[in-house]
Amino acid sequence: MKQTKRKPLLNRKETQTLLTTLKVATTAGALSLTLGGWSLLAQLENRNVALAATSQPVAIVASAADTIALTPTPLPKQAAPTQKKFSLDIVQWVQDISGNDVAVVRDRRGSLWYVMGSDVTRLEQGLSPLIQPQLVQINTRTRGS
Repeated sequence: MKQTKRKPLLNRKETQTLLTTLKVATTAGALSLTLGGWSLLAQLENRNVALAATSQPVAIVASAADTIALTPTPLPKQAAPTQKKFSLDIVQWVQDISGNDVAVVRDRRGSLWYVMGSDVTRLEQGLSPLIQPQLVQINTRTRGS
């Protein structure tokens, strides 16, 4: 029996082009889904912050569940707008790499947060921070280490 050679459907160059196109399309799709997911999470967090801000007069730090512990202080009847409405539980003051003052603040759960020094007065006045506070990462040793 005589076998006839069939011409391949795609030659090597066309296969490489198809593979490259597939890689680019997959990367673009993954990137768009990632950006879409992050924007959706940001919108959800903004909505939660707005809802929490309207329901209670405390400063929101990370989310509704992780608010900084604020203790109300009594205000005189004619309080100036710059007077403190709340007091933060500041553990200590540190500096970042640029030399800016940063407060280490303890929340109600006992977690520690880095809060920019310029935002401490804003939080104590009941305003939202300009720079999002960061959770202090405490590294502890485990059995395996």
